Amino acid sequence: MMRASPNSQRGVVLFLALIFLVAMTLAGVALVRSVDTGNIIAGNVAFKKSALMSSDRGVQVAYQWLSANQASLTSDSPGNGYFSSLPANGGSPSSTLAVWNDRNWVAESAWSSAVTLSTDGAGNTTQYIIQRMCKLANVAFDASGTNGQVCIKRELADGNPQQAGGSEGSYGGSYTGNFMVYYRVTTRVKGPRNAVSITQSTITVKP
Repeated sequence: MMRASPNSQRGVVLFLALIFLVAMTLAGVALVRSVDTGNIIAGNVAFKKSALMSSDRGVQVAYQWLSANQASLTSDSPGNGYFSSLPANGGSPSSTLAVWNDRNWVAESAWSSAVTLSTDGAGNTTQYIIQRMCKLANVAFDASGTNGQVCIKRELADGNPQQAGGSEGSYGGSYTGNFMVYYRVTTRVKGPRNAVSITQSTITVKP
């Protein structure tokens, strides 16, 4: 008695299984890549925050230097990262844009005279530049304005730094009280993974 031969297998189920396998593999690769990307982004944000926090160190060191050298702040001291005026290419110091646009702070050349601090435990290297917010370099500040010098300054009531009056940002008019001149501290922090943070702070120094 002869038995009928079975129908030849067409392999449809195997073909579908291979498709599902490829799809699952691609989904797995995408998931792994997504997790890796998320970790990289989180790491970059952490390094950026660390660099930003390290900029405070530069401001503190700059303030300490200003406090210790008040008698010589009329003159430039490039070796200490100090300049007694804003750069001429920043336009009038009374211009709001002069506070930031006086130079290209991203360019390496802008930091040729910066003070570089030792690298901290997080791997961040901080640099800073101090600029007296005045129009003329190497010229003392005179509240009467007779020497042509103009500065962004803070008026003090009765000469007491704890009792501040208004601030004069437009350089107009003259006052009879005492003043504290503003200084701008620009810091750049370079950290791991090419993290870079550039900040600017305006400070006054207690006489």
